[in-house]
Amino acid sequence: MDEKPERAEPEYGATVVPNATLIPDALVRARTMPSIVWLIPLVAAFVGLYLAYWAWTQTGPTITIRFESAEGLEAGRTMLKYKDVKVGQVESVRLDEDLAQVLVTASVVNDLEDYMTSNTRFWVVRARVSAGELSGIETVFSGAYIAVDPSREGEETRDFVGLEKPPVVTSDKPGKYFRLRAEELGSVDVGSPVYYRWLQVGRVAGYELSPAGDSVDIQIFVESPHDARIRSTTRFWNASGLDATLRADGLEIDTPSLSAFLLGGIAFETPATVSVAGDVGADTVFELYANKQATRRPRAKGRSRFLVYFDESVAGLAPGSPVEFRGIEIGEVKDVDLALDPKTQKIRIPVVIEMETARLGLEKGQDELAYLASQVERGLRARLATKNLLTGQKSVDFDFLEGAAVAELVRAKPYPVLPTAGGAFDAITERVARIVEKIDALPIESIGQNLDQSLSKLTAVLEEIHALAGTTNSEVLPGITASLDQLERTLQSADGLIAPDSALAQELERLVGDLSEAARSIRLLSERLESHPEELLRGRPE
Repeated sequence: MDEKPERAEPEYGATVVPNATLIPDALVRARTMPSIVWLIPLVAAFVGLYLAYWAWTQTGPTITIRFESAEGLEAGRTMLKYKDVKVGQVESVRLDEDLAQVLVTASVVNDLEDYMTSNTRFWVVRARVSAGELSGIETVFSGAYIAVDPSREGEETRDFVGLEKPPVVTSDKPGKYFRLRAEELGSVDVGSPVYYRWLQVGRVAGYELSPAGDSVDIQIFVESPHDARIRSTTRFWNASGLDATLRADGLEIDTPSLSAFLLGGIAFETPATVSVAGDVGADTVFELYANKQATRRPRAKGRSRFLVYFDESVAGLAPGSPVEFRGIEIGEVKDVDLALDPKTQKIRIPVVIEMETARLGLEKGQDELAYLASQVERGLRARLATKNLLTGQKSVDFDFLEGAAVAELVRAKPYPVLPTAGGAFDAITERVARIVEKIDALPIESIGQNLDQSLSKLTAVLEEIHALAGTTNSEVLPGITASLDQLERTLQSADGLIAPDSALAQELERLVGDLSEAARSIRLLSERLESHPEELLRGRPE
């Protein structure tokens, strides 16, 4: 019989399971490959790193923009847009240290990193009305946003000063900028239209006072291809309001468009001139005329100011009145005032004029005052002339006067003084005065006495003529009547002699016939002798 295996005794403290089989020991082996479970967090980490890298590469620089106000701007909500495409977002809005401005921190997309230069512009787009236009209506519902006008030109920067008003022209619009100079701005404003043949081709981009303060510099933008129409002879004028001109054939009114009439504007044209139109350089400055009528005057080539004194009334002379030379305008009056002459204690009227000396024959490089002094010696004088009899407007007229009193040009400050002469009205007054003096010198009393005597003698002569006429009617006229009767009878007898059926007339008719026959015979004889001259000696053969 087989022996039963010996039953092992459980160790002290071990738990005895009744009727349980023995549990085999575990066999432990070392793994050579990691578990697949670790692949999941690795993939997640890789995706996270990739997304972080992508976000880092897509995120552009962070910039700071200064604005006067933060109206409509919210951190984390206000967008930066270019051509209605989101290119950034506002991250924070805060005040600067002195509380004067608002600092807006914004992040832009990486595509615009190369465009963050000093020439890049930012402005807040809100609903606004300017220059007759309503813009930014969409922001009423969507909220304000910051518009961007990127530019590659300029130095790279991250700090910008935002514009308080939208720019008139953005960098993506083709065209050119031009400079104008005007004595005053008038109704022109930023955004005012620029016209060519009353077609809008541009806008006013800005303006500023000149450094000297004597004019206003205006910058305009003309869109392509109309910018090529501006040449060296192009003339600009203020197109606001009505331009009315009184001509000999009536009143001429140049009416602009309604927008120019209400909002103001600038128009230009290139007229046909003697000088050839050339290309416009970068430093060319055009004059802005007050109206279209002013553009038809000759272009000023350099004006100088002078002073003239008048002792007569200057009623009708005011700033802007023309200065002419024999009817051709060469300048204008700048000021009319009163002044006391300390030497003579007389009140004189100084008039400041501005004129183009070159139009009086001054050549380039020639001394202006020396030239005018020589012309003054020849008789050049300024005098008042009536420009319009209806309105009484006057002008300062220059001309060479014969027999003018000796005078000279005075080199004084602030302006040289040109001599004057009495006006046309004064000349008429002097002539009338001389006539009156001559009349006063006449012996009126003696002439009256002689005239009375002459009238008395004339009355006596007329009485004698009247008496003679009475004698003529009673004595002379009957004799004249008898003579006329005798003459009439003589004419009747002569008429009887030359009547067609009278004997004298018949005799005359026969005489004329005989003379005609004799003339015919003489003609035949003359023809015979011409052909046979020998018959004059030998006779006619039988």
